[in-house]
Formats: sequence, structure tokens, C-alpha cells
Amino acid sequence: MRGWMKKEFSFGKYRASGGELLFLTVLTGLAAAVRILARSFVADDWSIYWSSWLSELSVRGFGALADDFYDYAPPVMYLLYVITRLPVNPMTAFKGFCCLLELLGAAVIGGIVMDCTGSRRRAQYACGIFLFLPTVILNASVWSQCDIIYTLLILCSVRFLLKGRTWTGMWFYGAAFAVKLQTLFIFPFLVILWVNKKLELKHFVTIPVMYFLGILPAWAAGRPFLELLGIYAFQGGKDRWSLSIKFPNIYQIIGNAHFLDEYVGAGMYLILGILMIILFWTAYRRVQVTKEYVILLVVFFGLLTTYFLPHMHERYLYVTDAFLLIYGMIRLRRFLLFPAASFLAVVGYAQYLTKAEPLVPYGALAFVQLFILAVIGLDVYHYPAGAGAGEPVPDGRRKAIDRDRKTVDELLRALLFREFRLGRFRFDFLEALLAVCITGVGFLLRTPFETGLPHWSCLLAEWYLSAAAAVLVFRCTGSGRRGLLTYAVLMILPVTAAEGTLLRGDAGVGALLFVSALLFLGPKREEGHPWLFTLVTAALLLWSVRYTGLLFACMVLWKQKRLRAEQLLLLLAAGTARFIYTYRMWFAAGYTLVTFHWPNIYEIVGREAVQGQAVDPVALVGLFLTLGLMVVLVRLFCQGDAPGGGEGGVQLLRLFLFFGLAAGYFLPYMDQSYGYLYSVLAVILAMGMPESFFVAVLLQIVCYAGYQECLNGVSMMPMAVFSVIQFLLMGWIGIGLLRDMGVLRRWIPCERKN
Repeated sequence: MRGWMKKEFSFGKYRASGGELLFLTVLTGLAAAVRILARSFVADDWSIYWSSWLSELSVRGFGALADDFYDYAPPVMYLLYVITRLPVNPMTAFKGFCCLLELLGAAVIGGIVMDCTGSRRRAQYACGIFLFLPTVILNASVWSQCDIIYTLLILCSVRFLLKGRTWTGMWFYGAAFAVKLQTLFIFPFLVILWVNKKLELKHFVTIPVMYFLGILPAWAAGRPFLELLGIYAFQGGKDRWSLSIKFPNIYQIIGNAHFLDEYVGAGMYLILGILMIILFWTAYRRVQVTKEYVILLVVFFGLLTTYFLPHMHERYLYVTDAFLLIYGMIRLRRFLLFPAASFLAVVGYAQYLTKAEPLVPYGALAFVQLFILAVIGLDVYHYPAGAGAGEPVPDGRRKAIDRDRKTVDELLRALLFREFRLGRFRFDFLEALLAVCITGVGFLLRTPFETGLPHWSCLLAEWYLSAAAAVLVFRCTGSGRRGLLTYAVLMILPVTAAEGTLLRGDAGVGALLFVSALLFLGPKREEGHPWLFTLVTAALLLWSVRYTGLLFACMVLWKQKRLRAEQLLLLLAAGTARFIYTYRMWFAAGYTLVTFHWPNIYEIVGREAVQGQAVDPVALVGLFLTLGLMVVLVRLFCQGDAPGGGEGGVQLLRLFLFFGLAAGYFLPYMDQSYGYLYSVLAVILAMGMPESFFVAVLLQIVCYAGYQECLNGVSMMPMAVFSVIQFLLMGWIGIGLLRDMGVLRRWIPCERKN
């Protein structure tokens, strides 16, 4: 027996030992058993939709496809029609067919893992894990869903693409699109393959051809051709009752029950802008397109698109989970992401099947999903370059491409990186294309919320702010491409749209003034125009008390000899005058709340103000606590060196960002617009220090939660959660500053000595 277990058997190109065959046989038998035992479960989808469609096809035959009683793609209905002609229970036949495809899907997954790793053991483990994945078992054998159909087609597509059989792979991808619109979630990875010369434009013809072939029989049955072309658009308009259907994405954090119609358009434009930015950045990367990199791209775009698109269902990570399993088998240190993502998906399945609310709120699950997306995104960002990386594209300018190449693909690629001059300003076509397109997308993102003509003053302020931030990043980093990316991000930033379009607020003007002031400050001590910085910042401090935190950062700059004493005195006079004037008015107003939709300390300790007294002690104590704490922090930071580093003046943003957030965290009577400026500064900081990108992401969520509560009267998650997140962000920024300024090095040795 032991000898048979070690004996090698050959099946074509595949070799396996007797023990491996026994392992696969037992797994297949157990997988079949659980599916057979679950086959009698009748889900609501079967009772409401599938059974009625089968009845129509059974009574009226193939000609029933001429009507619009179904909203699935026609190829799925052809399968149902065949089932009506079989002498078996329709539900059993449907589930059995899908379960057979699951076995094939497991085999394809094993083949991809084998091709990528060369390990038979990893391939066999991948097969077994996929077959016993709870979402896979529940999807077909319990829920009567058919997500395995298009998933199997995508798996085959990717496997053939990895083998270099481009046409075959693209025909499979076109077939997947003919079955399910969700195939487009991962479409950007094909664009990246085209940029890296792994695909040609002619290969993309498979997508419309396969879609046309898929609807052709239904058209012959009598259904209008235009209706068949628009069937996916009809699917997208069904789920208007919720922005997230038991799916842990961004709408479970900011709210999925308000702006139902508006967020549909805004969410589409937002993800479109995000994809533009990512594809632009990827086009300049010097990365060798390996098999692992292709799998990584599929996982990344599957997670990214579903996280920001509205109306996502619990089943829409089916494909991504399959590829995340493959990626986990290729890069074992990322394997734990796979069970975490699978757990997130199965929560929605369980709620649908049991009709019971999950014990863990979807908002918490959405943060876990964001963490998984961030880790995968970092893998894409840090993916190493290789010897076969194609034509290098440095951050300077791409060299001219050989003009003898006459194919359409080469001409288009050459056009993308063709350099133009406008006076002393140089840019290539792709940079100009992003600037124009992202400006249009930024405008369109705001239109769903407009009831009349756009609010041009706010829109122009946001445009000038984005441009000024781009100039600031360019001057501090020397990278025009980073400056353009800064402009692109700020044009589609949800916080800016909420302030200018929804609230018609003026926080954008204040942010524009301060970013302009930073341009005057200069990245180094001997550069810039400190007096212009002082005058603009003084005007800002005199305008609104929400910018008080900047004053304390300026005190540290004075200690570091970036400002003169008379400049600091002017700032102190302006800030103190506005501070005293504002709080005298606010204390006399008798407010019932201590914070107005801004997630700070009062959302944790209690935001209700004390009534019936001459003064509210909570607000009074909070006011002086803030002043005392700011003085302590200024004294602490003054012991360090000037913040600097490889990115020059961008590092100064951490100082302003920290003191601005710290002051607003303890000051009473702050509103949702307080975080606008600091959201912008966090984006600029991320462009200069990419490792701090999560600060910008989380701060957008924190700030937008305040706008959501202001507009709708309630937040999706308790505001205390966002307050805790903001506190952790402040701690991370502050500790990093103290470390880089050398304060911790001075303190820690003293502690050890004592």
C-alpha cells in the first residue's frame, strides 16, 4: 500500500503519485457529498425568479425569450431552456450543472497555481480549498446561483493568457462578458497588458463579438435588438433601495440609505476617476509582467472596483476570491488575506439565507475589506522591476519611439508618450489626457447633486485649490507627474465635492488660501517669501477659528528660524483676536451640542452641552484644555530639529496637519467643515511621502462621515468610531514627527539612564 502511495502515474502532461490521487479522490467525494445533501434547499431567488422563468420557458418554449420577463444575460436563459427539456427536477439539474462547473473551476485553479509555482502540492491544496470554500458551496448547491459560470470562463481566460495563447484567452473573456456584466470589474488589467505589449487592440474585438453571439438566439426568438443591447443597463437600475446589498464596501461606512439616486452617478464617476489615476501611474512603471503580477492585478482591480461601486451584492467577490486563493498560494505570506476575505463574503450569504442580522456590523467588515485592499494595493505599488520590463519610462521624459513601427498599437503607444512643449513647460500626451479627463470627471461627479446650474464659485475654488496643490507638490518633490496626480486626486476627492456642491460652504476658499501660503513659505529656510506666507496665514486666522491649529505649528516654525519674531507676533495677534471674539459669541449662544458633526473627543465623552447655566462647563474645560495641551505640544516639538527629509518642504505638511487635527480634536463647537483643509493636506503629504497614504484615505472617511451626518442627520456608524480613528491618526503623525525631529532620541536615553 505504501509503495502504491508513492508510485507515479501519468495522465497526459499531468503526473501524480498514488497518495495525491487518493487525496484528490477523497476531496472530490466529500465535496460532491455536501452538495448532494444540500440540493433540496429552496432559496428565495429560486422561488421568486428562477422557477418563474423556467415556467415561462416550459410553457411557451424558446419563443418565450422574445419577452422581457428575465433580466439575466440571454446565455443563462438558454441553459434554463435546455433544463426544461430534461426529464429531471429543474432545480436539481441547475444545481448539478453548476456544481460540475465548480469541479472544473477547482481544476483550472490548480492548473494556474501549478503553472505559477511549479508545485503539485500547492496546486492540489488550492483545488481542495476552492471546493470547500463556504461561499462556493453556498452559491450553487444552496442558493441556486450561477456565479461559477462566468468565474470559470475568466479563470480559463487568465490561464490561456498566462500561457501566451492570447486569442484563446480573450475569447474566453468575451464569453464571460456575454454571461455576466461583473466581468468588467477586472477589465483594467487587460488595459495594463496592452500597455505592456502583451495584448493588441485586435484581441479586444472578442468582447463585442461574443456578446453579439450571446444575444443572437434571443434576437432570433423575437426580442428587440436594442433591448438586448441594454439588458446590462437594466440590471444596474434594479437595486435602488440600497447602495450596498450586504456587501462590505465604502457605503457601509459613510451610509447606504441616503442619496440613493445621486450616489449611483457619483459613485460611477468616482471609480472612473480612481481607475484613470491608477492606470496613468501604472503606464509609467518599469515592471516585468510576470504570471504573479497578472494574478495580482486581477485581485487588485476586483477588490478596488467593488469597494467603490454602488449596488454591490454579497456575491460580487466570487471571482476575486478565486484569484485571491491563487495569489495566496503563489505568495504564501499573503495567504491569510484569503480566509479573511472569504469570511467577509460569507457574512452576507449567511444573512441572506438565515434572514438574521450579523453580529458584526457591516461597517466594521468594510474597514477589514479596506485593509485587504490596501495590502494588495501596496503589493502592486512595490512590485519589483525586472530585466524584461519592456521600455523604461523614467519620471523625466520618455525617449522617442522608433518611427518605423507602423502598427496601430505601436502608433497609439507612441502617441501616449509623445512629448509636447508649451513655452518652457513640457508634457506628454498621456499627462495631458489625464488632466483633461480628470477635470471632466471631477465636474461630472458633482452634477448628480446639483438641482440647477453648478455652483461655479465653489467649483472654481476647488479647481484652483487642486492646481495650487499640484504646484506645491511639484516644487517640493521635483516630480511633475506627482503634481499631476495630486491635481487628479483632489478633483475627485469626496470631501471637496461635499463641501462645495452639497453644503455650498467656503472651506475650499480657506484651503486655497493656505495652500497658496505654503507656496510662499518655500521648502527650505533660505527660500520663499515668509512675509507673504505670514500675511496670508494671518488673514486666514482672522477669518475663521477653525484654522487656530495652524498658529501653534507656526510657533514651532519660529523656533526653527523659519519665521521671524515680528511675523509670529502678527500671527498671534490675528489668531487671538478671532479666537476671543468667536468663543465669546459661542458661549453666549447657548448651544445644545459641543460638537457639530465633527468626530472629535466630544463624540466619545458626550456631545450634549449643559443647559440652564451661565456657561457650559464641558465647552469651557475643553477650550482651556486645548490651549494648555497645545502649549505643551509646542514646547515638546520645539526641542527637535526642523522637519525635513528627502522630500523637502512636503515634510512641513506633517507639522501643520498634526497641530491642525490636534486643536480641532479638543476644541468645542467645531463643525464638519473643520477637516476640509486637513484632508487636502493629507493628500499632498501622501504624494510626497507615499508610505503615509493610509492617513489620507482614513482621514477622508473620517471627514466625510461628518458631512454625511450633517446632511442626513445620522451617520452609518457611531461617530465615536471615527473619533477613535482620528485619534490614532494623530498619534501616528505626531510620533513620526517626534522621531524624525530627533525628540525621541533625546528622551529615550534619559529614560533608560534613570
